[in-house]
Amino acid sequence: MSDSATTPHLPTGSTRTIMIVVLLVCNVLACFLEMLMNIALDHIATQYDIRLSLANWVVLGFAIVNATAITTAASLLRRFGIRKIMLTGCLFALAGSLLGFFATSFPLIVVARLIQAVTTGLFFPVVNEALFTLSPKGKAGILLSANSAVCGFAFALTPPVAGLVLTYGGLKALFLVPAACALVLGIVCYFTLHNIYARVKRKIDVPSLVLSFVGLGAFMCGLNEVAHDPLPSIVLMLFGAVMIAVFVRRQLRTPTPLLDLRPFKYQVFSLGETLIMIAYMGSLFVSLVVPLYLEGVQGETPFIAGCLLSIPICTYAALCIVSGKVLSKRGIWPLVSCGFGLAVLGFILVYGGVSLGNIVLVLVFTALAYGGIGLAYPSVKSVDFEAVPQALSSHASSIHSTLVQIAGSIGTALFVGIMSGQMEHLTAAGATRAAAYASGFEITLGIIIGIIAVGFVLSFWYSRIVRKKKH
Repeated sequence: MSDSATTPHLPTGSTRTIMIVVLLVCNVLACFLEMLMNIALDHIATQYDIRLSLANWVVLGFAIVNATAITTAASLLRRFGIRKIMLTGCLFALAGSLLGFFATSFPLIVVARLIQAVTTGLFFPVVNEALFTLSPKGKAGILLSANSAVCGFAFALTPPVAGLVLTYGGLKALFLVPAACALVLGIVCYFTLHNIYARVKRKIDVPSLVLSFVGLGAFMCGLNEVAHDPLPSIVLMLFGAVMIAVFVRRQLRTPTPLLDLRPFKYQVFSLGETLIMIAYMGSLFVSLVVPLYLEGVQGETPFIAGCLLSIPICTYAALCIVSGKVLSKRGIWPLVSCGFGLAVLGFILVYGGVSLGNIVLVLVFTALAYGGIGLAYPSVKSVDFEAVPQALSSHASSIHSTLVQIAGSIGTALFVGIMSGQMEHLTAAGATRAAAYASGFEITLGIIIGIIAVGFVLSFWYSRIVRKKKH
């Protein structure tokens, strides 16, 4: 099937359905890659005898490269077409997974994760944009909510699968699963995907790419280590912030920006994406910090921790579906505010469960909190995408995915950095490993409650603006 046509056409009938299904499966692979190491941080720190914040680079480095790759997605999609982009993503997933399997040291594991990150950075924004384009008229919200639900179920499946492989096969075996998936999916993409956009030869602004990578990398590296070495870490964070500011300034001035920031002119989009970042940090807390609690405090294996974690993640996925249906029938109010309110309540109750040392209560209340995020997240995303003109939809998709990864990077560095610093401080003072983990978890739990509470307040303003725009 050729991808060289400059005049695109939108498929219909079974052809469109097959494309939608394949694209959703591509996002499943992207989700699996993103979550692959979340369950493994404690295992990696123990296996390589390194502190938790250093082991965290298998997640943090992935997020930084992911965010950088996302900024190129809109330009690459219009220049090369969807088929070539998806095939390239599968190739990076295969290459990174094979390197991880044959890696002989921790630095090579990190490099393997950086290569895998390119796949997720390409897949998330491209699939979002393609689903928005392929959706029948008036059904974009339902399809994007379905995509969020599919991602939710993929996130739910990853921890038990990764935990099972890690517990009984070891770290290297963990890379075999995405390698096999990438190989099969690449073949399927070759035969089922074709271009749906007009081809435009857009130049990739390399200085912007460098600024994005250096700025994010420096800022997140400083944030990750600030609990261990405050002064140089703060200097590094300031340097990163300056580079990011220069990146933004360049995007506003260059005729061929890497990331077109015009969607931010629309108030609904700007405020909605702020809520998206807040919600994603809550999601990251569940997928990254809760496993550390289950393994470090409760003493569960990665497999058991992964199985237990699937309970709140499945709740999230189920409520993503509910969110799409409620949005199409009743609109944004009070859906988003209820979602953030449930999330705040759930995380506060988790604190009580931790104080009692009751793992069942911790899981139930975590499911409540994550379910609240499931109510809010897909609805906000759907409304945000519809708030910008069709001509800017690909840029809105790239901005959305970039901001999600920035939120993920901040959350990863903040949560794990604080936990690592607290563990190092308390164990040096004679505390047990479990007690140090528990203390770090309680501190990060307080932080995420504060962050989600801000989202709850902003959600009322957001809903009011959306309703005014519709009237």
